[in-house]
Amino acid sequence: MSGEFSDGYKYRGHLWFAKRPGIGRLMEAMAPDYERSLKGWDGAPPYQAYHMFDKAHVVMLTEQGIIPREDGVEILRAFRRMEDEGVVEARVRVGGEDHSGEAYLITELGWEVGGRIHVGRSTGDLRTTSMHIVQRTYILDAMDALLDARDAMVDFAERHVETVTPMYSAGLTVYGSCNLLQHAQAMTWGYYIMGFVNQLEREFKKLEAAYGLMQISPAGSAIGTGTDVPGFSRRRTMELLGFTDLYRNCYDAEKHEGYALDSYAVLLTLSHVISGLFFDLLIYSTGEFGLVEPADRYCDTSSIMPQKKNPMALRWLADLTVNVKARLLEARNDVGMQKSWVDMINGLRMIPGIFETLKVNEKRNLELAAGFWGGAADLAAAIMEEKGLPWRTAHQIVATLVRVALSEGVKPGDVTGEYLDRAAEMYPDYGRPLGLSDEAIRAAMDPREMVNRRTLVGGPAPVRVSEEIGVSRELLARERPEVEARRRALAEAAEGLERAIDARIAA
Repeated sequence: MSGEFSDGYKYRGHLWFAKRPGIGRLMEAMAPDYERSLKGWDGAPPYQAYHMFDKAHVVMLTEQGIIPREDGVEILRAFRRMEDEGVVEARVRVGGEDHSGEAYLITELGWEVGGRIHVGRSTGDLRTTSMHIVQRTYILDAMDALLDARDAMVDFAERHVETVTPMYSAGLTVYGSCNLLQHAQAMTWGYYIMGFVNQLEREFKKLEAAYGLMQISPAGSAIGTGTDVPGFSRRRTMELLGFTDLYRNCYDAEKHEGYALDSYAVLLTLSHVISGLFFDLLIYSTGEFGLVEPADRYCDTSSIMPQKKNPMALRWLADLTVNVKARLLEARNDVGMQKSWVDMINGLRMIPGIFETLKVNEKRNLELAAGFWGGAADLAAAIMEEKGLPWRTAHQIVATLVRVALSEGVKPGDVTGEYLDRAAEMYPDYGRPLGLSDEAIRAAMDPREMVNRRTLVGGPAPVRVSEEIGVSRELLARERPEVEARRRALAEAAEGLERAIDARIAA
């Protein structure tokens, strides 16, 4: 079974997952960004990074007269032939992984020529330099994906700047454990999502810092003391590879594991933010909450229960931080690092589509926001302001009111001044009627009014959220060109390397 929908999404016939219009629980094919996330890293060594370093190293050795010019030219021509065959294919064919470049050259040119490539270099700086190249690419991809995710989330927030929803206090995003899911106060979806946007803006700064650390070149540090070969230029190799600085100490460059842990630090904190958001959304999409519904393209169904709509993409993102933490022990050999970066980038690339298609049940959100005493603190504040009572006294009177109302089945919207007076009389440290009007009580307990009153800096009032949306858009507008400039600088360095190779071959 196969086919294609009008929106371009292809159905590939997942046995019982009958994802085509008019059949089954789900009506759409799996979104390409979700399907891609399931594939992950292919486990291949970073052959392209090895290749780039090999070429830059040979150009430097040839320019500096460390190897004979004619041998350098033969090596560079051989690398051109490797590119014609396919860098990965050729290196896999000859074997040697880290040293697949040397293995290829010796196979093609013999020991006398091919054996010259490794002068002044070691497995140590070959690996660390290549991983710096790999990780800076991952970081730039993550930056781009994070900018797109934030952009989509800001758009969603702008659409829902007045969509009232209940806030549930003390969740995964704060404590890193589980969401207590205790009904707190009212907010809006725009305010809630902007809270995560602000967190992701700080995570972007961490990615920028991590990128800067990956731009320090360990090339030429060998196994920790460099080389005594006359004319050897670490700086020239740095320039050819597009790095912007050098490790000043060769031992530091080759021996430290900080470059891996620096990346893991941002992977951990960024995944924590994402998982916190999607843990919440996963719960809010259940039938019991019914606050949001993800599009079919980000869901699967059941092989036995035809009613099931499983928001698997949301669960995948909610599990992201667990997967990153589980791979921390693999950081030493860079395998876990690459898996985590691929998962992170794929996860970030899912977020725009999820938010562009996420449905919000406004009626259900308002019903829950008004349904469980979210305005209790506002009522206490109204008592304090109108009656001049200490906050704690007003707080205790309202606590008494809530306890009695729950025991008698009285809903927040049914509370009157007389009912509040009864609670005030029951509270032993006050013991008399308050005389607060029905209108004041309704205003305090109305979820929309609760939101609109909070105009303080950082509050959920639509006017404040709209201001923050503007700030976030300005930040996006500044950061996108900066990422593009970093990519452009690397592309120019790569072009410079190719020109240097052409110049050596043509000389």
